[in-house]
Amino acid sequence: EDGPTHQPVETVSGLRVFPNLDVYRPGDAEETVAAFGHSVTRKDGPTALIFSRQNMDQNSDMDYMARREGTLKGGYVAKKETADLDLIILATGSELQHALKAADGKAGTRVVSMPCMSVYERQSDDYKESVLPSTCSKRIAMEAGVSGLWYKYASKVVGVDRFGFSAPGDTVMEELGMTADNLIAQIETMN
Repeated sequence: EDGPTHQPVETVSGLRVFPNLDVYRPGDAEETVAAFGHSVTRKDGPTALIFSRQNMDQNSDMDYMARREGTLKGGYVAKKETADLDLIILATGSELQHALKAADGKAGTRVVSMPCMSVYERQSDDYKESVLPSTCSKRIAMEAGVSGLWYKYASKVVGVDRFGFSAPGDTVMEELGMTADNLIAQIETMN
């Protein structure tokens, strides 16, 4: 669509390591509302808002205020398990929709939306434990960007550690494995 370009797979991770910069990558409209609110009310530093160009599914199974409040904490449970917790899928931005689809019908799976790592890290230990309980080490993260920073939260990451591929957006995402089907396949390889 855009011709030969450099895919900015490193940009978001690069921004995340800047001291005192909150980098939000919202996964739906309600997360976007909260991220924008954070950006205009924050008094102790700057905020970067990273938006997707793709159309995204909305997490309409969850109350809009709960999504906004969770976004303001940097990370939250976007889909709670309905049986004993067996797996946690973390995602951000446009990949959140794939995480929710991959978890569909899997009773022991929790989906965590992590729109802003730095804000999440400033939450209380009790809150962080409620979102990512230490009792569940089977975790996988998905982001259409370099994978390195996600290993703090997950043992397996579906990311993009290369660039140089240009095509229509859906084709690129499928080629790079940013789909619910690939996420499911990757989960099936985990112990």
